[in-house]
Amino acid sequence: MIDKLLDQRIVAWVEENRRWILDNWMALARIPSVQGEAAEDAPYGVECARALAAAAKLFEDSGFDTRLEKSRGYALAQFGEGEKCIGIFGHSDVVPAGDGWAFTQPFEPIIQNGTLIGRGVCDNKNGVMASLCILRMAKELGLPLKSRLLAFVGSNEESGMGDIEAFVANETMPDLSLVPDTAFPCALGEKGILRMWAKCGTKLTAVKDVRGGNAFNIVLDQVEAVLEADDALLQELQAKCAESDAYRLETKADGIHLTAYGVAKHAASPDGSVNAAFLLAKLLSGCEKLPATDRMTFATVAAYLESYYGEGMGVAHNDSFCGKTTTVCGMVAVEDGHLKVSVDCRYGTEVEPAALERRFHTCWEEAGWSIVYLENRAGYRTAADSPVPGLLTGIVEELGGKERTCYFMPGGTYGRYLKNAFPTGTRSIATHREGPAMVMPAGSGGAHQRDESVDIEGFFLGLRILTHAVLACDKLIGE
Repeated sequence: MIDKLLDQRIVAWVEENRRWILDNWMALARIPSVQGEAAEDAPYGVECARALAAAAKLFEDSGFDTRLEKSRGYALAQFGEGEKCIGIFGHSDVVPAGDGWAFTQPFEPIIQNGTLIGRGVCDNKNGVMASLCILRMAKELGLPLKSRLLAFVGSNEESGMGDIEAFVANETMPDLSLVPDTAFPCALGEKGILRMWAKCGTKLTAVKDVRGGNAFNIVLDQVEAVLEADDALLQELQAKCAESDAYRLETKADGIHLTAYGVAKHAASPDGSVNAAFLLAKLLSGCEKLPATDRMTFATVAAYLESYYGEGMGVAHNDSFCGKTTTVCGMVAVEDGHLKVSVDCRYGTEVEPAALERRFHTCWEEAGWSIVYLENRAGYRTAADSPVPGLLTGIVEELGGKERTCYFMPGGTYGRYLKNAFPTGTRSIATHREGPAMVMPAGSGGAHQRDESVDIEGFFLGLRILTHAVLACDKLIGE
């Protein structure tokens, strides 16, 4: 049961600071903090460093003891002097913007029909703003906390998590941590993540180039192939493309350009996505006017990418805790005439990581491909007797008015690097409506999608929930 009088004060603070929150949230979202080339004091690129510095300044300007670790890619802000510490972990970097945004440009955030739209407004600059607001409320409202609060802002969560690895190596671990980067109430663990590049051993001949995507963790929704100029091939492609609006065909000075369009989603939750690499490979593998070696190359891609549950690659598994293994392609390229495809695999805690690696090697090598890059991070499960999930569920249900269930997370957060950590939400169902203010087109609106968005009232309710979650966790670790 939450403290009603304290909740009223929290609601009043949020209402009073609404404009300040939105203005600074949007200012952070204007910084195109996609990983770039490393530079001095900018290990993940100058824009990631700029967003991190901007976030750190917000904490510093609010009166908190703030430390910006430029060379390590993170910032820390603290409030309080308790012996125990509660960490709140967010990140200011984002995935690449992508093309085809309908409502605004990716780094020109707007508010429309109660919805904030822009790259990173959901993943995860709202988490950064939530942690800042909680520290400010703790200070300005005198929240009854015995623990110190530590806010962590990272700049490499989307592209390697070198920031949190540096934190773990150099800082003292909080006693309990919340990672507001997913959904309420909280995750009971996370799937393992395996990422790899596979490269075909046979060179392409009539296909001169293939390019698409710029991140492992986004289902590829657009890919372009350049083929040699050939009238018979062009006629065959024209006939095939006429059967579907998923393809566009153009002739240019350098050859035939074939583009395939899919539906993007976060790699962790690919249900409903359509992989453009599969669409391209399926079409080209059936082109009789292409050389047989090219057809065989694309036939392998089509067979392996047809399902995002891993059947084609022989890695399908339905984990009793975490659900189905997923495999998606986010990038394709040509290197020295050889086709390369990326694979992002999310797998449950019942799967043995080394055995999974061996299976990937076997299936690709049997087809004449080689794995030229692979990283593999096992998942984890929260202790079954932890009281935290129950605490968070009770708070969410009391404030959100709906029954909620904890879950195992298909994506990856900082939680897998921390002890006693709980990935949780930043937004909830707004009290005056049942869903978001806007209905986005397929492949839009979510994290890692075009027109990434957040329901603003849902965020403010989520901020209340998070604040009460911190209070409840403080009581728990203080007992």
